[in-house]
Amino acid sequence: MNYIIIVGATQALLALGVLLKNRKNNGQHDNILSYLLASIFLHLAISFALNVFWPHSKIHQQFNTFIALAYPGLLWCYVRYLEHRGKPIDVLLAMLPSIGASIGYFWIAAYVIKNAGELPPFIRKYNSTSGYAYTILYIAYPLKILAQIKSISVFWKLEKGMVRLAAFLLLLIGLAFLIITIWTQLFDVTPYFSFIHLWLRVVIYLILSIICISIIYVKISSFLYVHVYQLEEAKEQLSVNNEKEPIGVESKKQRSFPVEENEKNSSLDYAGILAKVEYLMSNHKVFLDPDLTLESLAAKADVSRHHLSETLNQYKEKSFYQYINEYRIKEVVMLMDKCRKKGESIHILSLAFQAGFHSKSSFNQYFKRVQGCTPSAYLKDAAHFNLLKA
Repeated sequence: MNYIIIVGATQALLALGVLLKNRKNNGQHDNILSYLLASIFLHLAISFALNVFWPHSKIHQQFNTFIALAYPGLLWCYVRYLEHRGKPIDVLLAMLPSIGASIGYFWIAAYVIKNAGELPPFIRKYNSTSGYAYTILYIAYPLKILAQIKSISVFWKLEKGMVRLAAFLLLLIGLAFLIITIWTQLFDVTPYFSFIHLWLRVVIYLILSIICISIIYVKISSFLYVHVYQLEEAKEQLSVNNEKEPIGVESKKQRSFPVEENEKNSSLDYAGILAKVEYLMSNHKVFLDPDLTLESLAAKADVSRHHLSETLNQYKEKSFYQYINEYRIKEVVMLMDKCRKKGESIHILSLAFQAGFHSKSSFNQYFKRVQGCTPSAYLKDAAHFNLLKA
């Protein structure tokens, strides 16, 4: 079992390291995930230390741990913060069962140490009470999460998959506790208690390892995708800049009437293309899709990539990324104002991700370019800044 604990603790520590490595771009939901991973690592590290170094390790395996009571609640808080509805009180409520159980846990540990390995008479009461808590928390929270997960923004596709898997696995633990609770009420399982407790711990440790691995996969995938996106954006803007003619008196004249000349020499309806794109942006909000590219938008508008790029360059005098990111800034500003009116807490980076941005640096760059100020400055004195003009 110690090998399973080591693997789980290593995975938790690695996942925590991945999160902390990118902490500058982390949202509050990532902080909640850090709390969960830190709790898992602490849980497994303590278990390993007690199994290896404590002389009463077999006795330790006969009473429930307290840290794991926080896992379902913290996962629920993670979902709440993904939806921008999380509050500090949610985290406190998630931790309360664990804090309460820790009192009984350390009381038992102190009794065992003081009495040379003798179990206290109240251990059965502690195990039954904590067992009921495990059953309730590991069934109620995962069911709430699975019911709520559909409402999470499409942006969090990988995160939704991770949360769904974690909630399902935690639900399995809850059902296992429910079966054991019913079994102990109907039959005398005292001779088998140590065996049941041991294998339940093994299953829990394996599940925690799987959850940590899924978190590592999601966070590394997101990190790599952001950097690939930024490289693609840089190439696209460089390509657009290279296609532009030198700006002078003559070129400005040519840029004043390019559409009219194109319309004379081509059967393409550039105004119609722009109308289609504007409809997709305004009515369907396709810019919310973080995977949106020039090719995919052209496919939605039923035009070629080249003609869409040409339309945006000549009608809007903007590159593709400038065009969609200005719509995203509009969306962020709208969400900020909406949260402020409702008196809700505002996490700027989470709103940026919700609007389709992939990185903090890209968001800040476009926000300042469009609004003329930083996001923080806008929030401090929004009355002095107008919403983005079309």
